[in-house]
Amino acid sequence: MFLFWTFGLFPLVVLNAISSVLYVAFLTIFKDENLRISFAYFEIIFFSAMTELISGGHFGTLTFVIGMEAVIFFMLPYSNRKKHIYQLIGAVLAVAISLISVFNYSLYPELMDLVLHHSSFVKVLNLIITLFSLFYLTNLYLVELRTTREKLDYNSNHDVLTGLYNRRFFEGIMKRSKEEKETSYSVAMLDVDDFKKINDTYGHETGDRVLAAVSKCIEASLPENAVAVRWGGEEFVLYLPQVDSAQTLDVLNDFRAKLSKQEIYHKGNRVVITATIGLCTGESIADYEEYIRQADEKLYWGKQHGKNQIVK
Repeated sequence: MFLFWTFGLFPLVVLNAISSVLYVAFLTIFKDENLRISFAYFEIIFFSAMTELISGGHFGTLTFVIGMEAVIFFMLPYSNRKKHIYQLIGAVLAVAISLISVFNYSLYPELMDLVLHHSSFVKVLNLIITLFSLFYLTNLYLVELRTTREKLDYNSNHDVLTGLYNRRFFEGIMKRSKEEKETSYSVAMLDVDDFKKINDTYGHETGDRVLAAVSKCIEASLPENAVAVRWGGEEFVLYLPQVDSAQTLDVLNDFRAKLSKQEIYHKGNRVVITATIGLCTGESIADYEEYIRQADEKLYWGKQHGKNQIVK
């Protein structure tokens, strides 16, 4: 606005003032982000068209319109089908602006001497603004794309409730371990005692808190190279490479000690959390399914003989 005032192009000063007032008013009244983006798009492309009508097509705001075609595509969500209509409107205005330039048409022919005197500077300025905007938005889009991909990768490998790895990821870990021909490892199958009773007595929300607490204790107890997996429901699998039975037993006892200190309350009543664990040590990674099965059998035996124990 002040630039055009300095140039003496007062119709453009008025146009800028009206455009700015409408923009601020719209952003103040409406809070929906997609609606704001759509309004900004139309405000810019129609402002560009009016600028060219006043300048006789000499100020190069066509670059704004072309740039906004890309911006509206990136900024509005994929599910918003209206953005294709918005792009079509922008394309029509781009053609119209080109025709204004071709025919050198101006609503204020008396201002042409001033327009031509400053046109080169304004064109370069508009081009710089457009390129900077596209560069910024492209990088913003790439960052968002990378963040989304990382989130998808995380969700595909982790259990949402506990944050532990899921069974699918564990299978991939074991496949890679087979290729590395790893030997000597321990595997434990862990089950929360009386979990159904906890859900029935205190509700599923409390049950979810119990699972989260168990997961927290598992992560706090395991060595760095170990893998904790939510196997399903209230069952967990712990895989400890290069760890023998005695070392694993120390880890599991540390886990049980931490679990016994967990304080989860429901309406003033403390929920007691215990777990039964079946432990097995393997020598051949190719047979890990068999060792998991054996650990599961030991877990089942522990459930039938008192619970809250480690069976090895």
